[in-house]
Amino acid sequence: MTPRPRPDLSRRPGRPREEATEQAITAAARQVLADKGVARMSMEHVAAKAGVAKSTLYRRWPSKIELAVHAVAATFDEIEIEDNGSLEADMRAGIGEAARLLRDPSTGGAYAALLAESARDPDGVGQQVRASLSTRLHALVATSVERAIDRGEIRQDMIDVDLLADVVVGSVMHRALATGVPDEEFIDGLIALLADVAYARLRREQREAGELI
Repeated sequence: MTPRPRPDLSRRPGRPREEATEQAITAAARQVLADKGVARMSMEHVAAKAGVAKSTLYRRWPSKIELAVHAVAATFDEIEIEDNGSLEADMRAGIGEAARLLRDPSTGGAYAALLAESARDPDGVGQQVRASLSTRLHALVATSVERAIDRGEIRQDMIDVDLLADVVVGSVMHRALATGVPDEEFIDGLIALLADVAYARLRREQREAGELI
């Protein structure tokens, strides 16, 4: 994804300290979530682990659910994907980085805890996960597709970005949480398979349009 502009901190005294505090809280929340799950996670546990007052958490996040979703989603905000020249290369870079993050026990465990709670509470926790975390992961795929369209690799009407994102993200998550670590070989195979499908569809439509012999 294109690098995001960084804020000018020079005129905001104290901001680096606030950011350090938020990072400590976020890391603590991920670990507590991974260790205890959503049901047994508490703001008290997170505050103690982060070394801050409980009121510091509540000033930023009104509930433990909002903190839990933020703690996992913020991890994926760190992913910045440059243009690698092709749909296949861009998707491999983005999803490969997401898989690398999930290999961290606190991130992977926290994400698994959120998914489990989403299944139990689809209209509450599930809605927040879809609105925050899923949006970030889908953006990795959407950015790759948009670049491929601009290059002429595929056409916009050929692909359902949400469906493709669900296939990619779902496969990686299943591999990470149910069948083992999504290693580089798995990521390469998955992306190559999906790229082959996209290119095959393009060639088929070109033949049907008489653009290929």
